Amino acid sequence: MKYLRQLKIAVLYPENGAGSALDRNNRIAVFLFAILPGLSPNFNSFILLGSMVWGLCCLATGGLALNLSKSDRLVAIGISIYPLVMIASIFVNPPYSEELDWIFRLLPFFSVWLLLPRMRHSPDGRLVPLFILGAGIGMIVTFLFSLLQIMFLMERAEAGTSNAALLGVIGVLFGGIALLNVQSPKSVEQRIAILGYAAGLGCVLLSGTRSAWLVIPVHIVIFLWYFRKHSFHLSLRSLAITGSLLFAGLIALGSGQILHRIEALQQNMASLERSDGEVTSLSARFALYKGAVSAIRKDPLTGYGPQNRMASVLAELPDSLRPQLTYSHVHNGFLTAGIDAGIFGIAALSLMLATPVIGAWRKEAGPGRDLAIALALLLVSSYVITGSFGIMFNQKALDPIFAYLVALICVDRGSTGFAPVVRS
Repeated sequence: MKYLRQLKIAVLYPENGAGSALDRNNRIAVFLFAILPGLSPNFNSFILLGSMVWGLCCLATGGLALNLSKSDRLVAIGISIYPLVMIASIFVNPPYSEELDWIFRLLPFFSVWLLLPRMRHSPDGRLVPLFILGAGIGMIVTFLFSLLQIMFLMERAEAGTSNAALLGVIGVLFGGIALLNVQSPKSVEQRIAILGYAAGLGCVLLSGTRSAWLVIPVHIVIFLWYFRKHSFHLSLRSLAITGSLLFAGLIALGSGQILHRIEALQQNMASLERSDGEVTSLSARFALYKGAVSAIRKDPLTGYGPQNRMASVLAELPDSLRPQLTYSHVHNGFLTAGIDAGIFGIAALSLMLATPVIGAWRKEAGPGRDLAIALALLLVSSYVITGSFGIMFNQKALDPIFAYLVALICVDRGSTGFAPVVRS
């Protein structure tokens, strides 16, 4: 309880000095943004949109300066090219359909221009640890919500996302971010880090998102790199015992879902060898990939525009398959970008995915740079691996999360050391 009171003070109450109220608002927004993705992704969009509108008003009235470094501008330009290419593809590929809706969906990718000046009003090293702590707390609550869903006989947990695959992406990403708090000298924050990571993996298992399973070993390599350079305050013996118990618990809890999803994959693979025309999750993906590649080959330069995405893919497939493929994307982020805007769309998407790493790598050497690189690698690997087999962007949750994390990765100097959220 004492820690909770201290955390409330650290988040809600401004310190003395100029700009302290803005710093407090930054802390509240960052903390809530980290907690909410698995519980209600719509609120992440609201937070991002509110921050953008507020930043735009302050820039227009002179209350906020566009104090972006050369590296910041490079990242902001790199991430902005993707929505600009997509908007261009909308207008060069008639017939037009809901173009304003498509443009509105792309607005989060312009947010870095407005988020960074706002975040820079907080002292270095304040916001990122708060986000990491919030990710751990959010994952613990999200896991309990997911567990209740499974107990009430839902086939796959969704928590508050309304999409099991989306929960899998959020779980593996935010669980990984939470574990970075093991380096905190506060024992409470260390426990939240370990429990948050375990909860994130629990969400991945209960959601049955197989593509997110593939991210876990990649994240482990990132942790080994980061923690070899930066010591953490848990003994290896304590960490090994705690980790083993949590791992055994997760396997026991998620064994049914794991076996079910593996069995489903085996059945899908077996159905590919039959010629009975049955459409499964796996065969649908193969059909969508085949249709997407064929469509891209026919128009590799401009694509078809996101408004014509699925119509162009389905046109390449047999008539018997079309009614059964009621999807809004082709379950591969790169092919989706190629359908939307051709090779320019794929190039713009690849550049945008590289911007977190570019922003982190260009910092001056120091602990802040290493933490930013770890965050960037966790973010990019989560999106690339899961997005190669399912959803990547064009989602109400994943687009704001990516843009917000890019801003957080850029906000601190490379020389900024890690500090716990509760410092007293």
